[in-house]
Amino acid sequence: MDNPDVQKKCEEFLQSLGVPGFLVFGWKKGSDEAGKKAEFGVVSSYHQMPKDAALKGMTWALQDFVQRSF
Repeated sequence: MDNPDVQKKCEEFLQSLGVPGFLVFGWKKGSDEAGKKAEFGVVSSYHQMPKDAALKGMTWALQDFVQRSF
């Protein structure tokens, strides 16, 4: 899948929940090939979510990710 397809599915998902929200979604694009690094895609979607609330949430998620990774 490419970024626009995933972006659309993320937006549809958020709308289907019926509540304000946001998400950041990352995925691996295809399989690793010998001698070639894997490619990854990242999209974000917002549905009726105040930007300051989304920013606070993304900041928390980034901090949580960093703490769990190291």
